[in-house]
Amino acid sequence: MLVLLLVNVLHASDPDDNNSDNTLTGTLVAESTEESSVASEATLVEATSARLIPPEWLEAKPLKEIPFGKSGWLDIGGSYRARHHRETNIRPGTTGGLSGLDDTFWLHQTRLWVDGQWTSQIGFRIGVIDAASVGEVFPSRNREVNRLDLYQAHVNMLLNEGVGKLTARIGRQEIRYGSARLMMAPNWANRRRTHDGVRFIYESDDWEINPFWVRPAIRNHTTFTSFDATNPDQELYGIFSTYKGLEHDKVDLYWLAYDLQNSGSGSRYDTLGSRYLGEHNNWLYELEGGVQLGDNPDDTSHIAAFMTCGLGRQFASSSWKPELWVYYDWASGDETVGNGFHHYVPRAHYYMGFMDLFGRRNLEDLNIRLTANPTGKLTVLAWCHFFSLANGNDVPYNLNMRPYADLAAGSAGSQTLGTELDLMLTYNFTEQTQFRFGYSYFWAGKFYDTTPGVPTNTDASFLYSHISYRF
Repeated sequence: MLVLLLVNVLHASDPDDNNSDNTLTGTLVAESTEESSVASEATLVEATSARLIPPEWLEAKPLKEIPFGKSGWLDIGGSYRARHHRETNIRPGTTGGLSGLDDTFWLHQTRLWVDGQWTSQIGFRIGVIDAASVGEVFPSRNREVNRLDLYQAHVNMLLNEGVGKLTARIGRQEIRYGSARLMMAPNWANRRRTHDGVRFIYESDDWEINPFWVRPAIRNHTTFTSFDATNPDQELYGIFSTYKGLEHDKVDLYWLAYDLQNSGSGSRYDTLGSRYLGEHNNWLYELEGGVQLGDNPDDTSHIAAFMTCGLGRQFASSSWKPELWVYYDWASGDETVGNGFHHYVPRAHYYMGFMDLFGRRNLEDLNIRLTANPTGKLTVLAWCHFFSLANGNDVPYNLNMRPYADLAAGSAGSQTLGTELDLMLTYNFTEQTQFRFGYSYFWAGKFYDTTPGVPTNTDASFLYSHISYRF
């Protein structure tokens, strides 16, 4: 009872989670898929006699703005989430995607963080996480388990403030850039993705420019009780910039590089891309794409590309305020397995379907998304994906960029992968308390009937629900 009272009254403070675009696309991300802090319409009312903590103590928010040093402050925050999965035909096994394996289990995630300001030029954040799985029959995915770990520990230093502001962020940190199609620490994952390195953030009225160099923290498979170490075999670096000087629109321009060394072989990918998005008279639009150059794992030259285009419409005068989008996603494949477009470390769960069957490589996805708000606290979403192979001589890929079922080039009997329907309901009891329920179904296409070596050709489903608390 004490914990519930705290998390429902104290103010939420996890700024990294709320670092989304100030656009309708970003708003949809926050309200429909992220663990957002959506304000409740009514104040929680409790009988005074039922309160275990004096009201004046709660109203004082004792864990926020704690004096620190001569002029600094500390904010203490945290969250707990319990999520139940019922997965049919999609447990990863050795293949990923449709596997013929079923499982039912719980995922628990507990986080605590401290935000602080030492002086007007120096701030910091420290965060710990405990991600656990209970009841799984098959081995956990990499994104599901990480027992008691340091997942954030960075310092922010204000280097210059004039026409613009330049800040350096050094240490272990979560990263999100733009649409997050290529780089993000996704909230869906039970084990949150984090990186070690340095970022520079320049902000002015019209521009935000972010040069960075980071390496991912790799999970310790030997023991979950040791802190994750920096992965010396991978590094990401580049420059991500956003122009904000347009009246209705925003433009992202970026160069992102990804170097990998695996078992004696290596690869390098340089992506030059851009994104244009905005709204006008209740019409919404987004266009993103890029070319990718570098070296493939087989030492051949890497040439690939991706593109996303979307058109949406808000129906603001309707009582439920529905929003409808139609998107087309394309990522190139190659005649050689493994040489197509590489999606880096993305937010694939959101864009490529909630069942996580496919990574953004050798993939076409025509999808239709509808969201609505029957009440101020309730958001409903329906999203339908029509998946197919971009190159019939290549194969589908999992989120980790491995070829599905280790299929060989030219083995695909059809390019039609199938159709996925995602349904989701999110209810925010308060700013801190959220419930979510979702159901997804995948109708397997001709690819699974006509391709030798696939583990199954049956349909798949995914049922899940979660409750989360934040303070």
